[in-house]
Amino acid sequence: MTHRKSSIGARQSMVQAGRRSTIVAGGAGKAMDDPRNVKDKLFLQNAKHRLIEFLVENCFDRQISLKQLEAPSTKDFLHILEFLYKKIDPRFSLSANVAEDVPAMFKRLRYPFNISKSHLQAVGSPHAWPSLLAALNWMVELLQYEKQVEVAMAEDLDAENPDKMFFEYLARAYESFLSGNDDDEQLENELAQAFESKNQSTQEEVDRVSIANAKMEEEILTLAESKLETLQDKRNLLIKDLDKFKMLIENLNKHLADVDKKTVEIKADAAAKEIEVKSCDGEKSGLQGVVGQQEVRAIDAQRIASDRNRLQDDLKRTSTDKEELQSQINKAEIMLANKQAEIEKAIQDYNRLGTELKMVPLTAKHAEGIAYDIPVASRGNGVEQLIALGGKHQMLKSALENLREQLKDKAHRAQNEKIVHEEKLHEAQVRTGEKQEEVKHLEEECTRREAQLQKDKDALEQQLRATASEVQALEELVGNGSTTGKARLQLARKKVEELEREVKDATYAASRRRTARTDSLMAICNTAAQHKLNVQDRLKELEGKAIDLQSQIAKS
Repeated sequence: MTHRKSSIGARQSMVQAGRRSTIVAGGAGKAMDDPRNVKDKLFLQNAKHRLIEFLVENCFDRQISLKQLEAPSTKDFLHILEFLYKKIDPRFSLSANVAEDVPAMFKRLRYPFNISKSHLQAVGSPHAWPSLLAALNWMVELLQYEKQVEVAMAEDLDAENPDKMFFEYLARAYESFLSGNDDDEQLENELAQAFESKNQSTQEEVDRVSIANAKMEEEILTLAESKLETLQDKRNLLIKDLDKFKMLIENLNKHLADVDKKTVEIKADAAAKEIEVKSCDGEKSGLQGVVGQQEVRAIDAQRIASDRNRLQDDLKRTSTDKEELQSQINKAEIMLANKQAEIEKAIQDYNRLGTELKMVPLTAKHAEGIAYDIPVASRGNGVEQLIALGGKHQMLKSALENLREQLKDKAHRAQNEKIVHEEKLHEAQVRTGEKQEEVKHLEEECTRREAQLQKDKDALEQQLRATASEVQALEELVGNGSTTGKARLQLARKKVEELEREVKDATYAASRRRTARTDSLMAICNTAAQHKLNVQDRLKELEGKAIDLQSQIAKS
């Protein structure tokens, strides 16, 4: 078996084909004692299982079993070691000097423990194999950690983040550089396409937000024109209904007082009649006793019979009167129960409406420390027991009127603020239009001046060519030995130099003017863009306030 020279001593490539390695080679660290019990049978058994599992998962090109790992040969150990290290550097291969390469390799991987050269002479021996197996197990754990880090980095990569997109481009470019490929045009094209795609999606999002903004403005106008008036009408109607309920409660209180008074009178009259009936029964019993002791005569019998009939008639009339009084009492009680039910329903409707308007309970949004609710007892013998209103009538009326005025003022202020912001928006739009017109005029002026500059430049070049022709003619005369030609040649050369200086000066001045115009246009564009952003931010703020106000009005 032939080996080429190890890549450990030369430039170390830690980049695999197609992915970045998170394992970084470094210098040798300070040697330390191994805290692992490498002689322990359980540790060795677990290390063997872990090594076999990793080799099988990564398609090891040879048969491997626990029996082979009991006392492996040096060839098997080096093959496993080379297979593991190629997961870090695919171009790695061991040289013939294994005793030097293996310890150096582990040092570059920052393996914290020394690999003895004597152990590499007898890999399968009982004193050498446990420490070498622990080193292989450490490499397996390192590779597993690298794989988990790559998975986490892939999950964390956000393709929508420009910084991460540029970082990924730099990483891939560095990989290409390390692999010896300096052609980055494809990577640059991919990065440009990614940014163009992001710009396109951003523009689509801007268009979508603009459309949604226009719809929201239309909804705000519609709600401001219709919803507020509807709510105010509903509120006025509820206040009128409240006044009607209060008047109804007062009338019912008076009626119930009359019914209670009449009921008391009827009950007193019925009690008096019952006493009178009992008295009559006692008198009847006494008379019957007296009659039983007396001798009965025909005249007395007739008188007694007449008295008895008269008393029976009186008893019947009294019973009839009693039944009528009891019937009236029952009707009054039924009427009282119905009126109490109506009062309870009216008060429950009032409390429910107060809750919907956030006026009830005491801690509600629009209560402002005022108890607008009317407590209702489950049942009572009178209105005073049923409604615990007390002296709250005037206080509730004045508090409700104050709340109505506050809501009117708040709506009026919101309307005024909306008008003011709309005027400011219109002024900002007008100023933006003016700035755009000014930028347009400046661009036209810049284009015109560039054309004039090009025209002047062409004229100067044509003049320079004519002068060069004259110089050439003069040089021919000089060649013929004419003294006059020499003088004319010198004059022509001076003229050419002056023309060249004029051309350079004109070109430099034109360049400066063009740069100044460009800077001025850029400053104007930046100012217009910043102004547009400020207007958009202000519009968003106004939309938020309008939405909050609309939600408050809707909830109210």
